[in-house]
Amino acid sequence: MKKTLSYMALFVMSLTVNAQVGIETPTPQNTLHVNGSLQVVKDLNVGGNAKTKGSSGNRGEVLMSNGANNPPSWTTIESQNFLKVVFVGNKTDTNPSPGSYTGTGSNPVSTHDSYAKSYVYNVTNKIDNTYLTYNSTTGVFTVVKPGFYNIVPYITYDLSLNGNGYTAGTAKSSVQKISPATATLASISTGHGERTLTVNHNLSSISYFNKDETFRVRCVYTQNFRLSAGNIHISYLTP
Repeated sequence: MKKTLSYMALFVMSLTVNAQVGIETPTPQNTLHVNGSLQVVKDLNVGGNAKTKGSSGNRGEVLMSNGANNPPSWTTIESQNFLKVVFVGNKTDTNPSPGSYTGTGSNPVSTHDSYAKSYVYNVTNKIDNTYLTYNSTTGVFTVVKPGFYNIVPYITYDLSLNGNGYTAGTAKSSVQKISPATATLASISTGHGERTLTVNHNLSSISYFNKDETFRVRCVYTQNFRLSAGNIHISYLTP
């Protein structure tokens, strides 16, 4: 017992004098220097002081360095102005089926919004409902968390059912805010010659949305048309 106490006293004296502990190293470079792997079974607390416990962070947060001589802190990726992907969708079907949507029959397509159709993604690969929700019947997105959203859709028009003399025309695709007032956030319009069977559009919009505001992707063509394979990804950027 006396021998054990003596060893403990020497160890405490060593800690007091050297103020450094080395594991698998005779020359520790910090208060605790581990030359090997570290296994943490429960919390990892950072910050605090000699009398208070540090923080173990929240679910989904990452540990970020705050520079030399400063404690690291738990933070979210989006708080560092990173783009966070909140929705990924694909359209693998063709609408309408059977038949086609009715085209405007004349230019400019911009004056015929009543002929425009929503591009609906029938496959949702990823969605974070803390940021937005999606109605796969109407193609309408509703914002849950205010902020900037980067909306990037890829659209395909199918004109293969149209006969000779009925494929040439103008296609217009838009990212459209619905509420609180209708507004075009991004748009592309392209003209196409006879016997064009498919038209592809890429769009990108970065816009600020408030909670409960809605948006969708809209498509229209001068000739009859169908909407086929495409995709979309939406990212969130902290305002």
